[in-house]
Amino acid sequence: MTIPERIGKYEIRRELGKGAMGAVYEGFDPVIERPVAIKTILAEYLANVEVDSAVTRFKREAQAGGKLQHPGIVGVYEFGEDETMAFIVMEYVQGKELRKLMRERGRFELIDIFEVMKQLLAALDYSHKSGVVHRDIKPANLMVLSGMKIKIMDFGVARIESSSLTRVGSVVGTPTHISPEQLLGLPADGRCDLWAAGVILYELLTGCGPFVAETPVAVIHNVMRVEPAPPSSIVPALPAAFDAVIARALAKKPDERYQNARDFAAALVSAFLKSKPGAGAGQVAEQSARTVPAASPPPALQMTLPPETLAEIESSLVRSIGPLAKHLVRKSASHARSVEEFNAELAENLPEGSERSEFLKRIERLEKAPSASIPPAPATRVEKSDRAADGAKEAAQAAAVIFDAVTLAAAEKRLAQYVGPLARVLIKRAANDSGDLGELYRKLAEHIDSEPERSEFLKGLG
Repeated sequence: MTIPERIGKYEIRRELGKGAMGAVYEGFDPVIERPVAIKTILAEYLANVEVDSAVTRFKREAQAGGKLQHPGIVGVYEFGEDETMAFIVMEYVQGKELRKLMRERGRFELIDIFEVMKQLLAALDYSHKSGVVHRDIKPANLMVLSGMKIKIMDFGVARIESSSLTRVGSVVGTPTHISPEQLLGLPADGRCDLWAAGVILYELLTGCGPFVAETPVAVIHNVMRVEPAPPSSIVPALPAAFDAVIARALAKKPDERYQNARDFAAALVSAFLKSKPGAGAGQVAEQSARTVPAASPPPALQMTLPPETLAEIESSLVRSIGPLAKHLVRKSASHARSVEEFNAELAENLPEGSERSEFLKRIERLEKAPSASIPPAPATRVEKSDRAADGAKEAAQAAAVIFDAVTLAAAEKRLAQYVGPLARVLIKRAANDSGDLGELYRKLAEHIDSEPERSEFLKGLG
């Protein structure tokens, strides 16, 4: 088959792949001036009754994908038909299938597992809340972009709530990642996607699948009857906390699994913050540090964001995701090409909505502060005149009068509930820069991301 010059209004640039009933092309939208991916089914197959289910899946993919607009899901722009084919116009993404990446790398490092699963579960949470269940989550349907960004593809077997396109009792998907209820032909909800996500987590942790067998029948038997070996029994260096996460994610009965993607994600974060039984949360951070070599921020970021600002950003992030914040800040700073890219990467670790927007506002305020661009030069006795020294002494005495030790201790104790140990540093800085208690409290409140928590902090100080 020759490559068409155009499909609809789209210019065709090259063939990306070919299947039994059509092909996928890279196209170009001349109106919006952007590249697109175009998936096709030829007209000769559209008229064939034997492939009616495949065409139904094709239309369902357009309907399901078009309903979803999320950074972790490949966008669908248009569905169309002409005399030669039916086609779906989608977002064009450059990357590599997770399946291929897994074959190349085998077992993933912990920090990369965290990145993949965090994004996958966030996208599934959005999809499920939008009434769309994918039903065929697998590594081949996850595209990995630069910076370990994940996008879910192929909603061809998705179930849309209130849709007449779904055939109850039909089994679709890939055997190694299909949930038991799907294999039994029972109606499946979002928990079947979470099962598949659990299989992917197992593969990332161990480098092998939990139900792999020589034949499809044996795979089905394993899915239905066999409990997979705990990940820590395959990779002894893995924290045992992952065993419990996997056991629940791959429970045979849907009611015994995580009931939504957010619960799964929370359990996963908790597992990352634990090490061997009896170990503290900091040890898994140390293990992550051993897994991911420490990298210093590039010179541009070091000049723009001094260490104390990076420490405050880390403290702000740690309240949402725990000690892993330290390594995520270091990782983003090691390759971000600008402060804006650095901020955006960190924000992706938080749920969309108020929590993420408050975090972005917070770090933008930090970066715009004078100390974020021009760190104060240390003063020396040679540079100070006697008069300046006397003035500094008087200012210190005035501050001591305005902010007595009891007041500062109370403010530090309150602030520590929101920002942790960094409160002590922030108190000292705010005390030096404030002329009265009102200004002191306002400066301290700026370090609290959440507006309700900020108000609660100020109210508690009276």
